[in-house]
Amino acid sequence: MKRVDSCAGTRNVMKRVACWLCVSMLGPALISGCANAAREAAFRREELALFEARQQATVRCEAQDACEAAWARARAFVATHSASRIVRAGDTLIETARPHSFGFVYLAALKQQTVEGHTLIQLKAMCRGMYGTDGNAGVLYSTCANSIITIEGEFRAWMSTAQ
Repeated sequence: MKRVDSCAGTRNVMKRVACWLCVSMLGPALISGCANAAREAAFRREELALFEARQQATVRCEAQDACEAAWARARAFVATHSASRIVRAGDTLIETARPHSFGFVYLAALKQQTVEGHTLIQLKAMCRGMYGTDGNAGVLYSTCANSIITIEGEFRAWMSTAQ
């Protein structure tokens, strides 16, 4: 007579359960590792695009009349493109308030003289929630970065109509 091992079937089921447990625990960790790498690559691309947009968000003028017209144009740009109202506006700084909500862009424009005697007008776009308190990308980083890149990209075209 053949002896039947009643525990053999149970052992196979237990092995399958243990295998599925390992896969279900390790799978997300592996996927998370890939997602972190993709997130880091996207962060680097967006930081580069932000740097380039910030470089382009500067205009130069020479004649005083042209600079006054450009500064007035910069003020109009800040007023129409910021999520909040202008709180300071002078000869060298135009600044809007920080919005109460996260994910909205607020602006500042700076006017300064170069050593060559030219005047530079630079737009600085900022966004609440873009960076965390640790300086790393915040929850709204991509949303903010895309908004800033768009706004800073529009600045040069807007300002070219003043020249």
